[in-house]
Amino acid sequence: MPVVVGMFENTRDVDQAVAALHKAGFTKPQIGVIARRGVVKEKTSLTTTTEVGAIAGGALGGVGGLLVGLNVVTLAVPGIGEVVAAVDLLTVLGATLLGAGIGAIGGGLVGALVGLGLPEHEAHVYAEGVKRGNILVTVQAPAEQMAAVTNIFTQANAVDVSTRRQEWTVEGWTQFEEIPMSSTPPPSPESPQSPTA
Repeated sequence: MPVVVGMFENTRDVDQAVAALHKAGFTKPQIGVIARRGVVKEKTSLTTTTEVGAIAGGALGGVGGLLVGLNVVTLAVPGIGEVVAAVDLLTVLGATLLGAGIGAIGGGLVGALVGLGLPEHEAHVYAEGVKRGNILVTVQAPAEQMAAVTNIFTQANAVDVSTRRQEWTVEGWTQFEEIPMSSTPPPSPESPQSPTA
């Protein structure tokens, strides 16, 4: 099923978009979210993804409310760090879970977004947006409903990715840099060794 992606600068707009999506008949499992872990903690007062799953009902609005009842994991994303992702979006993105709830998106976030059907130049803007603290909302929608989802995102003040790309290009930005993540820390500089007797 096609996926529509919207990028938002604050949880108020995410809440507006999600409320409109629910009103239009989209269910929670069709809606996903990707945001830096620090952004989710800051905006929802949740300190771990376990706490998200432990909260019942609609106790939270915005991003927190969207996360309740979904498959939520923390993923290690090259170039960004820890990212909270929710939904069957994990299946859509092809995330590989690596124990203790921490996973990695194979091929990085740009590759995952391209895998959803986004053009690569847009995927770079969305990935950079997450790095800079924006929140991505995804919707799995039948082709005939994609225009309606896009309209809902526009009404909820989704970032125009073309305009954002132009703004960042003026600043010297060219594309999202996916710095490979290593499981081992870089070697420390070697200290001079004393000659052996």
